[in-house]
Amino acid sequence: MGFPFFFKREKKEDQSGDTSNTFADAAETYKKAMQESLAQYNEHRKKAEEQINRGARITKHRINL
Repeated sequence: MGFPFFFKREKKEDQSGDTSNTFADAAETYKKAMQESLAQYNEHRKKAEEQINRGARITKHRINL
């Protein structure tokens, strides 16, 4: 049983290069998104801690940060 199609070596190499570039771009985008969300989280946490230290209550229960 044979395959009805064949891949050219040049075409296969080009596709693997495109795939690796796509994965690299996706990894870089994910890394940037994680850094931005961490910065945003830290900023909100700092603001909440400042408000709590001033005596504000977010809920009726005490929150341990």
